[in-house]
Amino acid sequence: MGMSTAQSLDTSASLSEAFHAFNEASAQLAEAYGRLEGQVARLAAELAQSRVAHSGERQEKRQLADRLSALLEVLPAAVVLVDGRGRVDRFNPVAEGLFPGLSWGRRWHEVRDEHLASQVADGDWLLRDGRHLSVSARELGDGGSILLMIDDTEQRALEERARRQDRLADMGEMAAQLAHQIRTPLATALLYGGQLARPELSDAQRRQFAATLVEGLKHTERLVADMLAFSRGGQFQPVPVQLRSLVEHALDTLHPRFQALHTELILDIDEQIDDGLLGNGDALIGVITNLLENALDHAGEGACIRVELRGDARELRLRVEDDGPGIPADLRRQIFDPFFTTRERGTGLGLAVAQSTVLAHGGSLEACDSALGGACFRVILPASARNEAPGASHQGEA
Repeated sequence: MGMSTAQSLDTSASLSEAFHAFNEASAQLAEAYGRLEGQVARLAAELAQSRVAHSGERQEKRQLADRLSALLEVLPAAVVLVDGRGRVDRFNPVAEGLFPGLSWGRRWHEVRDEHLASQVADGDWLLRDGRHLSVSARELGDGGSILLMIDDTEQRALEERARRQDRLADMGEMAAQLAHQIRTPLATALLYGGQLARPELSDAQRRQFAATLVEGLKHTERLVADMLAFSRGGQFQPVPVQLRSLVEHALDTLHPRFQALHTELILDIDEQIDDGLLGNGDALIGVITNLLENALDHAGEGACIRVELRGDARELRLRVEDDGPGIPADLRRQIFDPFFTTRERGTGLGLAVAQSTVLAHGGSLEACDSALGGACFRVILPASARNEAPGASHQGEA
């Protein structure tokens, strides 16, 4: 049976619509594909640009690394890079020269302890071969560290030689001053010694001349003893001592003088502080005794003397002050000069010896204003160091 005319028209219309829809879909697909091609091209260009940029960055990083490597090779100081596990990651030739056996991957503290004789202070190492190193360390973000070590052995030797020359020059000058100081009491002793041979002297005169002779010889002995103490002020073997105990010892020694002069003693000692330090106890007792004797001599009978002890983790501070006439401002510097004295029978070396001793302990001694109106001397000493033992290092530590 054949199709009717109406059916044929409907079929043609349907096919026409289908072809039209297909054409529209094809056009949309082509347009979408074109856009996709554009995006692909743009992404490809961006990727290529990114690769070029990354390549440039990598090149810059390689150049920087090469420059740093070259710098490490010619650096006159030793450099060691330690990773977060405490192992040697990198080092330069100077470090290899200071630490024979240093190699990549070794535990740093083992290498260090093989060559370290002692850690004198933070950042100050003494190697077994006698060389001194100044060491500084910086923590890195990955838990490791970088160490910079400078061999300053030669510089220390030069400084010590210069100090020795200065001390010899000072000793020469002081020897001349000492000879001048000794001449007067020695001449007096010789004079009275010669007078003792006169037969016409009475027993009373003979005793008087003998006493004067002995006093002159004692004064000469004090001059020589103080001179020796001054010359040895910087030579001692440091041991742990307690400053509070040294103060108490000096006060006990001078207790009879305090009583005889009816002196009021005010003690202001902080019992809570850690008063430990490294030093020579006898020498420091001598310093404290000298300051107390100065206060007793200058303040006179019925005076008030105050002793104060304070401190913290870094330093200890001792003050000795009185209500006597005080020290004129223009003399505060001179009083520490060897042989300078305002007392007729003084040697002029007491404060010089005290200052030399305090300086040898890494501290300071100075005259300052007193709240009591008289003289005041302030001693500042470093508190004892509590350095970690050289072998107690942890991973990543210097």
